[in-house]
Amino acid sequence: MAIRDSISFILGNIEIPLLVVAIVVTIVKLRRAGAQHQVMTAAYTLWGETLFYCIGLGFIYVWYFHAYLPDFTAPLIGWQPSPFEWELAWFEIGLAVIALLSLWRGFEMRLAASLVFAIFSFGAAAQHIEQIIKAHNYTPGNAGPILWFGDIALPLFILLLALLSRDAYERTARRIGA
Repeated sequence: MAIRDSISFILGNIEIPLLVVAIVVTIVKLRRAGAQHQVMTAAYTLWGETLFYCIGLGFIYVWYFHAYLPDFTAPLIGWQPSPFEWELAWFEIGLAVIALLSLWRGFEMRLAASLVFAIFSFGAAAQHIEQIIKAHNYTPGNAGPILWFGDIALPLFILLLALLSRDAYERTARRIGA
């Protein structure tokens, strides 16, 4: 039963293992760059990988569940299935595509993806907290790691990486005359 519970936790909180993947990929990229005497900043590299894996791939994953398995997904959040799940799914896939593309499109696109994700997540966190207070909704998809990690910690982490990446970006932009 412990293995089944572990798998359920991982699949139900996909952003956590995807963050681990982003960290590992960042370490590999930084080591490879160092071996080739290339300059890469850890914050900027981790920012791109976090957007790619956690938001890009992670939101493709949740898009599928909201779009095609609402009868399964809604009760995990403490909701009744509704057309809102379909609407949410299409926002999620749109943000996923932008996050995936941002890995190759530079600072501004990463910042745009980060801001949209943070605004969405903080709004979702407020709604989850309201549901906890008003409806006593403690379902895992409302009051579990999705709230504390996915809707609060992860967007704060991504915004911090954006802030830490800004100085390196501005130095580079000044150096090349942008």
